Amino acid sequence: MKRLLITLLLLYSLLPAQIPERIRAKSPVLGVALSALLPGAGQWYAESKGMAVLYLTLEAAGIGGNVYFLRKGTEGVSEYEQYADNHWSVSKWLEIYNPVSDPTTHTATVYVDNRSYSPQIPQSYNAMIADIQDGYLSLSILRDYHFYENIGKYEQFKAGWDDWAPGTEDPGNPLEGIYPTYSENQSVYALMRRSANDLLKISGYFGTALFFNHFISAIDAGFRIRNRNEKQGLTYSFYSAPLIGETGLAGIRGGINIRF
Repeated sequence: MKRLLITLLLLYSLLPAQIPERIRAKSPVLGVALSALLPGAGQWYAESKGMAVLYLTLEAAGIGGNVYFLRKGTEGVSEYEQYADNHWSVSKWLEIYNPVSDPTTHTATVYVDNRSYSPQIPQSYNAMIADIQDGYLSLSILRDYHFYENIGKYEQFKAGWDDWAPGTEDPGNPLEGIYPTYSENQSVYALMRRSANDLLKISGYFGTALFFNHFISAIDAGFRIRNRNEKQGLTYSFYSAPLIGETGLAGIRGGINIRF
């Protein structure tokens, strides 16, 4: 029996050795795709966990900053629009404004009982005034983004502010970005609008940072995986051989060979 066992072990040791196998390489394409979707995921796949945590932290900070400043900026927009609705009147504006004699640089749309007019055009202005004098049920102005911008900047709309009075204006210096001030309420409004826009700009900066975090993380993941694959160009194979001890006990000795 003992001789049979030794013979079997010798035959086993003569079997062809396993063909060396290369350690499986990671896919750069997959790493790039993972980090493009979620910064840090490609680094985690590449087993660079420290960088993965860094990119994930930057992503969380970017999202947090974008959401926070967007919310505060949006709240600011609602506040300055409400302020303008309370302190700027289209009826008061039309009591003074005339496109022939007053500075006219921007457009507006006025509705008289759902009939629209462009008061910056003399012909349309005259038709509007005639319509108003005939009597109306509703008088309004299109309050879009440009309207809320214009009433805080331009002389054309100064008479609509409820505390405006002739001769109280501060001309400012438009060439240096200092817009004129026509009334206290208009000045407060302009500051509110500027603050809200600044918050929205900061939110946009965080959004841009998020884009670059995705882009840079994806490129970084691809390079890390490529370098990892090049550095880990090693092969491995298993081996075995019969083993007979001094006491006559027989067995098999095995292991793994790794070559760099």
